[in-house]
Amino acid sequence: MPRGDDIPMAKTIGIIGSGVVGQQLALGFLKAGDEVVIGTRDPKKLDTWKKDAPKAKIGSFKDAAEFGEVIILCTKWEGAENAIKAAGKDHFSGKIVIDVTNPLLFEQEGKPPTLALGFPSSGGKSVQAWIPNAKVVKAFNTITAYKMTNGKFSEGQGDMPIAGNDEKAKSVVADIAKKWGWNVIDFGQIEQSYLLEAIAMVWIDYGFKHNHWTHGFKLLDK
Repeated sequence: MPRGDDIPMAKTIGIIGSGVVGQQLALGFLKAGDEVVIGTRDPKKLDTWKKDAPKAKIGSFKDAAEFGEVIILCTKWEGAENAIKAAGKDHFSGKIVIDVTNPLLFEQEGKPPTLALGFPSSGGKSVQAWIPNAKVVKAFNTITAYKMTNGKFSEGQGDMPIAGNDEKAKSVVADIAKKWGWNVIDFGQIEQSYLLEAIAMVWIDYGFKHNHWTHGFKLLDK
């Protein structure tokens, strides 16, 4: 199984997190013909979902991290670091890790969350620090789970911002996003994740105010 600079494109995918985000991304990768192991602390919660994804394999966080050439981190933010520890930090070394998390702080029921981290810190920067030998790319955090694998809107093609330190890793992630219909905008180094997380907050705030959850972003440059 190829590792590091030998990875041409994702074919084996390890997903850490089995909520709606992990489930939807798994379906997208499976539809593309990739092999998927979805890691969870509670396999029974996936019994119904598995009927729609018979080719998916279900295991622990460690199983998913060991399996994937590309690893998706999509737990809730408060559980992200512990999930990485449970998976085993060594299993991330040299691999592309797509960080889909947002560091959200929910303080009032029915009210939009706030960011638990702000400039110059960010969730993406934190994830890279936790697994320094991985190639972390922030992506897919600015859209609902149900649109992550479909960048087409009635008004046109959506934009997907990404950020990361490794150019080859970003190229792999950009290729994934493009195959799912997205136009990709490279925001630069992983430190720029704070911008992507701020964009996610704009998306969330709009959703709360308008009770609308299928919107996306488009950067117009002409």
